[in-house]
Amino acid sequence: MLRELLSQKKVLICCGSGGVGKTTTAAAMALFAARQGLKTIVLTIDPAKRLANSLGIQKIDYREKEIPAAELKKAGVTVKAPLFAMMLDTKRTFDEIILKYAPDRQKADAILQNKLYQHLSNMIAGSQEYMAMEKLYEIAQERDYDLIVLDTPPSRHALEFLDAPKRMSEMIGNSVMKWFLKPSLFVSRAGLRWIDQSMRRVLKSFDRVAGFEFLQDLSEMLVSTSGLLEGFQERAEKVGRLLHDERTSFILICSPQPIPLREAAYFYQKINEYSLPFSGFVFNRVQLLRPEALAETPAVTAQARDEYKELRRFFNNLYERDQAELLKFKEKLKLNKQGLMLKTLPELDHDVHDLGGLKELGDLLFAS
Repeated sequence: MLRELLSQKKVLICCGSGGVGKTTTAAAMALFAARQGLKTIVLTIDPAKRLANSLGIQKIDYREKEIPAAELKKAGVTVKAPLFAMMLDTKRTFDEIILKYAPDRQKADAILQNKLYQHLSNMIAGSQEYMAMEKLYEIAQERDYDLIVLDTPPSRHALEFLDAPKRMSEMIGNSVMKWFLKPSLFVSRAGLRWIDQSMRRVLKSFDRVAGFEFLQDLSEMLVSTSGLLEGFQERAEKVGRLLHDERTSFILICSPQPIPLREAAYFYQKINEYSLPFSGFVFNRVQLLRPEALAETPAVTAQARDEYKELRRFFNNLYERDQAELLKFKEKLKLNKQGLMLKTLPELDHDVHDLGGLKELGDLLFAS
C-alpha cells in the first residue's frame, strides 16, 4: 500500500511524537522515491544535524539542496531522479509573503525594515507553523517535484501546524482587526491621539525596554500593511485546502511504547476531526524475532549455554511486550477494520546515520 502512495500522492506528511524515528523515516521514504524515479524533496522544520549528515550534505538550510551524486555513489545508492532536502525558514518565508502581496516594492521595503515588524515576525503566535505551511504550499504549486515528503514537529506541536491556516484566515477576517488597520487612523504619530495617557505611559515604558519607538513604528507598520489583508487571507485559505487535497496524505509514525502510542492515538483522533486524508501508521523500532537468530548453534559452548538462553528469554520478552502493545492499540482504535496501512519496521541492530542506512530502512519500509 505504501508503494501505491508514491504514484497516487504528491505530498506525504509524516507526523508523530519525538524520538520515534520520524525524521529518519521521512528521509528514507524520500530516498526510496528518488530511487524509483520520482523527483523528490524532503522538508523539515527543525532538522537535527544528523539528518544532514545522513543525506551526505554538510548543512540543511532554507535553500533547496540536491543530494550530491558523489555521496550517493559512495554509499552504493542509485537514484533514477534527483533528491533534494530543505529546512523551512519561517522568518524568511514571512518576508517573502510581504514581498508577494505588498502593492509595490517601496511599501514592501517599508514593512521589512520596520523594527516592530522584525520583532513581530518572530514572535506572532502561530506564525512559525503557518509559515511552514506557506512554504509547503509554495513548493507544491510552484516547483516541479513529483513528491514532497514533510517531516513535521512532534505531534502536539503538529496540531498547531494543522490549525495554522485556519487561525491565520480567521485572524485576518476578523472585523475588529480590519477596523484596527484602517490607514486613516494612522496617518502619522498625531493619529494616535485616541490612546489615553495611561496607555501611552505603558507604551513609552515598552519603548525603553524594546529599544525602539513603539508608537511610531506601530503607526508606520499598520499604514504599510493595510493593503495586505486580502492577499494574506486568500493565501491562508489555499494553504488550508492543500491539507485536504486528494493528492495529500498524512502518515503517523510511532514506536510500540505506551507514551508514543498514546500521542499517536490523540493525533489520529484530531486527523479524523479535521477530515484530513490519512493513509495509515508506521510502527517503528518494533522488536521482531527471526527463527534463525534464536536457534542454538554448535558454536555455543556448554559454559555459554545458560547465558545464551537468558539472552533469548530477554528478546522474547521484548517481542511479546511490543506485540501486546500494538495489539491493544489496534483494537482500541479498530484499525484492522478501517483498511488503513499498518506497516511495521523492526528494531535494527545499528543506528541509521548515512545514505546506506536510509537505503536499508527504505527497503524495509516499502517491502511488500
